[in-house]
Amino acid sequence: MRTHFTTFIIILTLAFAAFPAAAEVSSITLGGSAGWPDLSVSDGLARGKGRLGKEALVLSTESQPSRAAPAANPPADRAGNPTPAGRPSRAAVDSNPAPRDDLYLSFDGKDFRDAAGNYDIRSNALLFVGGNKPRRGSGAALANTDGLGLVLRGKPGSLFSTPGDAGSFSIEFWLYPAVTENGSNLFEWRSSRNGAGSSIYQYIRAAMFRNRLEWTFSNIWQSASGVGQEISLSGRKNLVPGSWSHHELSYDAESGRLEYRLDGSVEDVSFITSDGGESGDVYPAVFGVPADVSVASRFSGLVDEFRVRRVSAPEDSLENRHAALDRYAADGGRFESMPLDSGGLESSLNALTVVESIPEGTGTAYFVRAGDNFYEWTADWPAWQPVEPGKKISGVTGKYFQVAGELYPDGAGSSTPSVTSVTLGYEKDTPPWPPSKVFAKAGDGCVTLEWIPSVDFDAAGYLVYYGERPGEYLGAGSPVDAGSDRSCIISGLRNGKAYYFCVAAYDSSGPRYPGVLSGEVWARPLAARREAGGTEASRPSVGN
Repeated sequence: MRTHFTTFIIILTLAFAAFPAAAEVSSITLGGSAGWPDLSVSDGLARGKGRLGKEALVLSTESQPSRAAPAANPPADRAGNPTPAGRPSRAAVDSNPAPRDDLYLSFDGKDFRDAAGNYDIRSNALLFVGGNKPRRGSGAALANTDGLGLVLRGKPGSLFSTPGDAGSFSIEFWLYPAVTENGSNLFEWRSSRNGAGSSIYQYIRAAMFRNRLEWTFSNIWQSASGVGQEISLSGRKNLVPGSWSHHELSYDAESGRLEYRLDGSVEDVSFITSDGGESGDVYPAVFGVPADVSVASRFSGLVDEFRVRRVSAPEDSLENRHAALDRYAADGGRFESMPLDSGGLESSLNALTVVESIPEGTGTAYFVRAGDNFYEWTADWPAWQPVEPGKKISGVTGKYFQVAGELYPDGAGSSTPSVTSVTLGYEKDTPPWPPSKVFAKAGDGCVTLEWIPSVDFDAAGYLVYYGERPGEYLGAGSPVDAGSDRSCIISGLRNGKAYYFCVAAYDSSGPRYPGVLSGEVWARPLAARREAGGTEASRPSVGN
């Protein structure tokens, strides 16, 4: 009888082995129709439009902190190394003012305000424009020719509300003119100061003249004899309607150099000195009584990233020019997902499928890592593994997956890739199937269990559950770890009492993570009775 039972088990085992259990193929998608979730890292990135109009990750156009006044402690890059002065990391890129900003209007929200906190808005006729119109950030200001624009009043201590020696200063902004007609007024400050016993009228104005921007300064400087200086700087290149251009006016109080730059190139220079050159005595810029500042009072088009600084512009260099003019930072941006639960220990990541757009000269790169307990993870462990979308991934296993991506602009810093979605395809490591059949044989104070092994090739052991009521496996010591054996004897049972049993398999993850239970069987241990001749005869009571 024992031989027939063993043979039956072997036949069933071989039959199931011919049809191994298929792995459960699953996937997790970030982006796409559901949009992008919160990310654990989003450095230098923004949300934009991707394929089929869906939300995508793109490089951010947020303005960089001041090139003229880097932070006292240089920010670090993603590897923890300090970034060179003048090229702050994208982690520092936001709408906050730079340390020496006197006035900063990012126009990134409908509620325009001075992020530097030195000026209050008295009146505003500019409109917020978002979408893909802004040069940087998420918004720009739309102006028309109604003669109002944006009027600000400085607080005590601000540049245009502090009488006396102004020191060095610079004014910077982006323009997108609808037309370049004469009289378009971009910036104006009018005041007066005392001189030679009388009040002297003074102003600073930036206005269009013959398709170019012209800066005019009246009585800001005066000679040693008290004669007011009338100074103008004009661009040499025509401004093009429907095109962004960067404008920067700079005055250096140490050298007396007054300079106007267009798109990073010097257009005009004047030395406010006794001899009109670099070797003369410098005439200081002296501001009069506090007065309001007007931005785009008579202008038709867009204005973005308007700054006034209490320092002169940095020296002209390719590095500074790229920092000021590039739409996207050269080091690009990076995202990292939250740890993604695969639903099973030792799940195996197979491939990434990415929906993206890669304009000429731009690029992307992707990285993955995995583990069973993400609470132990650090920035560098587990190590990130570079992967190529659509290619087979090997050796990345765990309960949790994490994916990272980097987006790179083109060489001119003017184009960005977009990532619409990232899909992680993996094989879920589900617990092994239970034995298909369990057999129980009652004994004296014990029950012997045997079972057909799990058909899952990765089953490493078995747990035997038992108890005194159907479906309640609360027996002392339950469950019993039978290891890789295919039988188990449960002893210490009370004769005459029915017991109920089932078996679950576990894989290399260990007995802490068993699979589902097998079908239930029962048996009733009974004391052996003695027959004539002194032999014992068992009285089994089983239910299989």
